[in-house]
Amino acid sequence: MSFVDLHCHSTASDGTIPPEDLPALAVSLGLSAIAMTDHDTTCGVPACKAACETAGIDFVPGIEISADPGPRIDTDGVERRRGTLHLLGLFVRHDDPELAKISSRMREARNSRNPAIIEKLQALGVRITYDEVLTLAQEQGTQVIGRPHIAQLLVAKSYAKSLSDAFTKYLKFGAPAFLRRDYLSPAQAIDAIHHAGGLAILAHPVQLVMPNTDELEHAIKRLADIGLDGIETRHCDHTPALTLQYEKFAQRFKLLTSGGSDFHGDRKTVKLGSQNVPRAVYEQMLCSRKQTQ
Repeated sequence: MSFVDLHCHSTASDGTIPPEDLPALAVSLGLSAIAMTDHDTTCGVPACKAACETAGIDFVPGIEISADPGPRIDTDGVERRRGTLHLLGLFVRHDDPELAKISSRMREARNSRNPAIIEKLQALGVRITYDEVLTLAQEQGTQVIGRPHIAQLLVAKSYAKSLSDAFTKYLKFGAPAFLRRDYLSPAQAIDAIHHAGGLAILAHPVQLVMPNTDELEHAIKRLADIGLDGIETRHCDHTPALTLQYEKFAQRFKLLTSGGSDFHGDRKTVKLGSQNVPRAVYEQMLCSRKQTQ
């Protein structure tokens, strides 16, 4: 059986493999198609596309956009975030002007938040500077700087034991150095993806951190009502039981299914192609996109 990977990152955002090197790696692993879905940017798409053509592998131009998951007010009256809401845009036109506007807004929001996080860390007695974060990102060749780079520096300077520990102690929602940033509404993100001719896919729904299955179902229905095209059912954070549950939701709301490794190179232990996504998933998306054009 032929497999594909419809969720991976390059040095154009926060991965460690250059866009032009991903196709050769994919071919060596026996994949027949990949989607490059860098955070808030499509600048690496042309290089990856050209390399895919040379390598003889099908390419899906993509992007990953963060959207506002909205607050959750629990019974104790305390506001808690629902986790993260990320939307994959697959088969997008990388040079679409509306998508470019959205991407620019998201990068500006990220870039303004990062120095403010450093200031909060410094106020906590953490001896790091933003210049050190910039140097780290430059050394790794990554172009979109975010909390993972700050977390990596915290580990390197022994303020945290691991990236996960750094987020727990300092950087996640509720932690002392956490800062909100500007988010698009889900409708804005979906509309931008559609304007670029793409399919809007809910990435790793487990990361929404919904309190129960009913709440998750309601959230997916609301997204479907505003134009969501599919759900990423296969992901490194999903257990077999969760994958089955998400596939049932997709069937219930007549959504496509997708899947990918969320590969970031050496930044994470997840390997490209690790989710064994059947090529039929790619073919179904390709067919659906042609029907809507």
